[in-house]
Amino acid sequence: MGEIFDFKNGINKGKEFFGSGDNIINYTDVFKNNKLFENSIVGKVQTTSSDIERFSCRRGDVFFTRTSETKDEIGYASVLLTDISICVFSGFLIRARPKTNLLLPEYCAYCFRSHEVRKEIINSSNMTTRVTTTGTILSKIKIPIPSLEEQARIVSILDKFEALTSSITEGLPREIELRQKQYEYYRNMLLSFPKEVV
Repeated sequence: MGEIFDFKNGINKGKEFFGSGDNIINYTDVFKNNKLFENSIVGKVQTTSSDIERFSCRRGDVFFTRTSETKDEIGYASVLLTDISICVFSGFLIRARPKTNLLLPEYCAYCFRSHEVRKEIINSSNMTTRVTTTGTILSKIKIPIPSLEEQARIVSILDKFEALTSSITEGLPREIELRQKQYEYYRNMLLSFPKEVV
């Protein structure tokens, strides 16, 4: 990956700098999402113009979690899919900024979460009291680079599956509720006999 990305660790600030100010992409944003959008960034940090320049975020940047308690949680990646005018990224992250146009940002969102790439990142990470990865380690990771047309095809297919999965996740509780009401209706219908005079 070193041929196609420049790597940089994020901003470190004391806790008193957090909670107000400019947008910041945090560890949790990356860990929980393979795609980042401006409206999904809720963290705030007070920054300087130097911070904004050095730790800037733009469409296509890939962010990796760089430290974790366990190997299985190291090196999770998320791709910024929108431009954000003023945004920095946390010191618990590594930014991989593309040097070429060989990869579609949307493809990166899936590629870096794939089993094979995750396995390579995990196996290359350092273990001390915590598991860590670095830009140097990430630069040695090999990733598949199909043609841009093939990347777009892969993204189209995976986007459809992701939409179905999200729909099922959101729709399943509602579907269960409707089936419960349907069950109660039929149960009541089947068990309601005409009143007989005794």
